[in-house]
Amino acid sequence: MNHSAGTLQRVAYFLIVAVITVYILIIGQFIIVPMIFAALLSIMVQPLCNFLERYIKWKVPAILLSFLALLIPATGIIMFFSYQMGEVIRNMPAITENLQHTSDFVFNWLNDTFGITRAQTWEWLRSNFSKVLDSPLQFFRGGLTSSTAFLINLFMVLIFMFFFLLYRGGIKNFILLQFKRDTRRQGEEILFQIQHLVRRYLYGLLSVIVILAVLNSIGLLIIGVGYAVFWASLAAFLSIIPYIGTTLGGLLPFMYSFATASDWWQPVAVVGLYFGVQQIEGNLITPYVVGSNVKINPFFAIISLLVGGVIWGLAGIVLGIPIAAIVKLIFDHVDALKPVGALMSRDLHEKDEEFLQKWDDERYRLSSIFRSEKEGDRSSGQ
Repeated sequence: MNHSAGTLQRVAYFLIVAVITVYILIIGQFIIVPMIFAALLSIMVQPLCNFLERYIKWKVPAILLSFLALLIPATGIIMFFSYQMGEVIRNMPAITENLQHTSDFVFNWLNDTFGITRAQTWEWLRSNFSKVLDSPLQFFRGGLTSSTAFLINLFMVLIFMFFFLLYRGGIKNFILLQFKRDTRRQGEEILFQIQHLVRRYLYGLLSVIVILAVLNSIGLLIIGVGYAVFWASLAAFLSIIPYIGTTLGGLLPFMYSFATASDWWQPVAVVGLYFGVQQIEGNLITPYVVGSNVKINPFFAIISLLVGGVIWGLAGIVLGIPIAAIVKLIFDHVDALKPVGALMSRDLHEKDEEFLQKWDDERYRLSSIFRSEKEGDRSSGQ
């Protein structure tokens, strides 16, 4: 009876800590989210920083040079997108006028083909299509008008990155200090695997973005869509938002082409292009370039996206999958959580019998987390 009461008490403590942790994550996202982005980017930049420190005696100049290697291309990309987006918004009156002509063509086609009169369709198209067209543009206008918040977050990420890289040795040793001496080697191995996982994931993600940008650019240039490189690159960058980004990235050039194209086949070709590229990306590019590094199944990937979106919004959706992959890696090294890591694995459908064959032991049960060492030794003895 006392053992059950003690276990329930520890479960209650765990739930209280979990609720408080989630609450802190929500109210502290202004600091926590930039710190996580900074930590991931620091891990990615660390090899370059280590290389420069071989030839530069002082850490600070080496870190600043690493920053320049990251900021110069990033600044060029931001300037390119800002200029191109400004051009699109500046040409909105002309786009709206072309949209009127395109709408007339659609009305005539509907009337000739299906007998639907202009009066029946005009109100619906005018009220709904304009809203659909305006929503993505409002999204990017909002991003431009909130440039102050963006710059503040970017500044915080860079500051955190600098200190993470400067104090990386001390931070690593502080984390290792939390492990007992006999498990410190295992802790060092976990940190190494996390760094390896993050680097391969980020490098793979960058590779996917470049490949998609090239494929989309070639397709849109052949179709003859204006600002082809801009729309193609934008769709490629939006692919970092799982599931949603790819669809939004194809919707924007379709709407632009629908409003500006001189031939009806161009918007249809844009839909076909992005559908084909999405199939290639989803079935070939991402699974082989990124998927081999993130070994979680789609079910837990979707859960991580939903939880991340609820806690941190868009930033949580972007961070959901890499954080879930890191959590799985940690679970794989904790006895009581190893079955949970197996439950998150990508090849779960091939190892469903493994739970009763490999993990059928007291130390692998979740209940062992909430038992004291004496209770654990007693249950093992029995």
